[in-house]
Amino acid sequence: MFLTGKLKNTLASLLLVMSTLVLSFQAFSDDEVYIPDSNQQGELHPKLAMFKPYLGGWQSDMGKNQQGEQMTDVSVWQRALNGNALRTLHSINDGAYGGESLIFWDESEKKVKFYYFTTASFYTSGWMEITGDNEFTAYEDVSGSEQGITQVKSTSELSENKITVSTSYLKNGEWTKPQMRVYVRSEKAVKFK
Repeated sequence: MFLTGKLKNTLASLLLVMSTLVLSFQAFSDDEVYIPDSNQQGELHPKLAMFKPYLGGWQSDMGKNQQGEQMTDVSVWQRALNGNALRTLHSINDGAYGGESLIFWDESEKKVKFYYFTTASFYTSGWMEITGDNEFTAYEDVSGSEQGITQVKSTSELSENKITVSTSYLKNGEWTKPQMRVYVRSEKAVKFK
């Protein structure tokens, strides 16, 4: 079928408008959404290989906050940078708070290290000790916390398709009582507002 010049121009204009609308929607979307994918292809750096079972989506129902609202933390673990790093993202209550980490092997310090950036305008950096086949302890130095937190220590253990995390905070010079969370597999998306 042959199209006339005027019809070709009209179709071309329509396609241009549609493309612009799609790109505008993507560029100006209110939320960023990250979908779990536990079937990621490729290897991880040998010093990060123990984290392979962590890849995919997780969720923890954290109970209620002081206002009586149910708190849910959704996280996604991904292979990043050709397997030389791991990327973790998480959001609480569909983006009320969230963060993103890059975990990597630091050859000069011979440590697994990470940087964690938050939607609350503070960040942490730290290192991890592998303490078992499916267990690690993370130590974080915190910068910019309005709550007076300067360090965080958390131990995570993967067993029977769940992750148990115990976390303590150095707040105003004193360590808090450890808080426990259990994460189970989830297909929910991480959302940033």
